[in-house]
Amino acid sequence: MRILSWFVPTFLSVALGVCAGQTANFSGSWYLNVEKSHWGSKPKPFSVVLVIEHKDPALQYHGTVTHTNEDTREFAFSGALDGKEYPMVSSIGPGITVLHRVDASTFESAFRNADGTHLETALTSLSRDGKVLTRKISQKTPEGTRTWTEIYERR
Repeated sequence: MRILSWFVPTFLSVALGVCAGQTANFSGSWYLNVEKSHWGSKPKPFSVVLVIEHKDPALQYHGTVTHTNEDTREFAFSGALDGKEYPMVSSIGPGITVLHRVDASTFESAFRNADGTHLETALTSLSRDGKVLTRKISQKTPEGTRTWTEIYERR
């Protein structure tokens, strides 16, 4: 009995530590839940589909944003969660993005366009069950700063 009183808590601590330390896999097709997202002063889109291929540390994603007037824009990135600069194509043109891991289920990205007039940072987190992707975004442009939160669901 004495061995069990020591073994069970120790085993659970080690098991939980191993599970908590596993790096999340962000791969999948993600669909924006427009109603659950919080838009602040940013006009909300009609839809966003984000496709991510994640083979740690490599990360590739591309997405399509559709606005209510059926204006569709695409963006794409291919690089790694390593803090290095990578080229990126966005709706405002080419630029540079840098990604780094915050913890096992979160990474931060920073994008700036070629002339440095637009800066966008995003904190992207995956839920414990792997079904919800949350992006908290801050954008600085010549028109000002705005923030919003996007909620995506895997299908």
